[in-house]
Amino acid sequence: MRRLLAALPLLFLAACSGSPADTETADDSNEPTWSVACAGGAVPIADVGDLELDCLGDGTATAVGTSGKPLVVVLWASWCLPCQDEAPEIEAFFQANAAQVDVLGVDTGDIDDRGRWFAEDFGMTYPSVADPDEAIRTSLGVPALPGIALVAPDGTVEQLIIESGTTAESLTAAAEAAFGLELA
Repeated sequence: MRRLLAALPLLFLAACSGSPADTETADDSNEPTWSVACAGGAVPIADVGDLELDCLGDGTATAVGTSGKPLVVVLWASWCLPCQDEAPEIEAFFQANAAQVDVLGVDTGDIDDRGRWFAEDFGMTYPSVADPDEAIRTSLGVPALPGIALVAPDGTVEQLIIESGTTAESLTAAAEAAFGLELA
C-alpha cells in the first residue's frame, strides 16, 4: 500500500506533463469557429445613441443601428438559461424574415469565446456584437436578460420585450404590430 501511495505523485506528474506544442494544439482545436460578420447600421438607435461595439464574429468595430430596415435587437449571453431556450426561436424568426427585418444579437456581459461557442452551438446565422459592459442593455432600460428591442428604421425603439419565453411566433406578431409589416 505504501508503494502505491509513494508512486501516486509520480503518476500525477507524468499525466500532467506534455509538450507545449501538444497543449497549443489542444487549445486551438477547442476554439469556437463561429464567425458571422457584422454590417454596421447607419442610423443610431435613439435610446442608445452613437455606439460602436466589436463584432462578435470577426472583431471589427461595428456601428450599432439600423440600415434602412426595421431592426430586432436581441440581448443574450451564454450564461443566460432563458436565452438558451429562445436562441432557436430567434434563429427561426431570422430565417423566415431576414428579407424584411434585420436582426442583431448583442452578447451582453459575457466573454467573447463563450459567446461564440453559444452562437455556434445554436447555429446562429445573424450577426452579433460583443457588449461586455452592457451599454445597450442599460441604455435601453432592460432590467435583465433576455431582452429584445424592436427598432424602427429611423432608430426609434418601438417596443421592448423584457420577459422570457419569446417564440418565433410571438416575435413575429410583435414585429408585425411594431413595424406595420406582414411577416412570415
